[in-house]
Amino acid sequence: MPVVLAPAILSAVYNATFRCADSAPTTIIGPDATLFRAFDQEYFAVDTYRHILRRDHAMNALMIRDEVSDQNRFTGPSHDRAIPSWGGLYCSLQQQALTNEVAHYIQDKRAKAATARGTAPPGPLPRTAVSNSKAAIKIRALGPVIAVDISLHNAYGASFVSMIGQDSEVKAALGAAGKGSMALWDAMNDSFDCSVARGIGLALANHGYEALCAQTVRASERSPLERGDNLIFFGHQGRIVQNLSIVEAYLFPVVGGLDVYPVEY
Repeated sequence: MPVVLAPAILSAVYNATFRCADSAPTTIIGPDATLFRAFDQEYFAVDTYRHILRRDHAMNALMIRDEVSDQNRFTGPSHDRAIPSWGGLYCSLQQQALTNEVAHYIQDKRAKAATARGTAPPGPLPRTAVSNSKAAIKIRALGPVIAVDISLHNAYGASFVSMIGQDSEVKAALGAAGKGSMALWDAMNDSFDCSVARGIGLALANHGYEALCAQTVRASERSPLERGDNLIFFGHQGRIVQNLSIVEAYLFPVVGGLDVYPVEY
């Protein structure tokens, strides 16, 4: 997606979030929680003889790959020498969140290809077709994970974000960018401008939190209210997120039903 990052806003939000981080609402993600993650099939190598996904191959799906690129919202480069960058492993707590995210990025890729050809952007694919080029995994945490929770499922998430928005430095930065009338919650959920989201994510990661729970900004084709939550594990480029176990993997053939691959050694 065409990510917009305003350095002054990112820096101001980062500083305000870091100062408020001890008051961040948290939730515990335990071993009973089921997580989902989609990824490109180039990282998916199966043992066709035994019809399994080998565990050593499966671990590639838990590797951080976005610390040096602007492909995600809450993590990536800060573009500021004073703010350490972090990557994130993006998982979904509900299947609709996973589908909405995959649909968005596939449509974005198709639109860019159409632009390169000089043709009109294609219409969106039906949800039944968006996963054909992806593999998905089901993950369980091996132990409790403390995540900052700014999803709508946490009664204090919105008030925490609002508290950050009351900071004078944040107000000044938003005002200078012509966004002084926008609530910080809305700015955080802007579909293309990730300045606020990246500032919040990097501050929480640098403060020492393990993960962040936030609602996806990608809407369902059925209802704008059917979104779901992402769970982002903080980490650094090329490293595998620890204390996670992949239970099974899925492929979505164009013809036929869901193809399930248990993860085994």
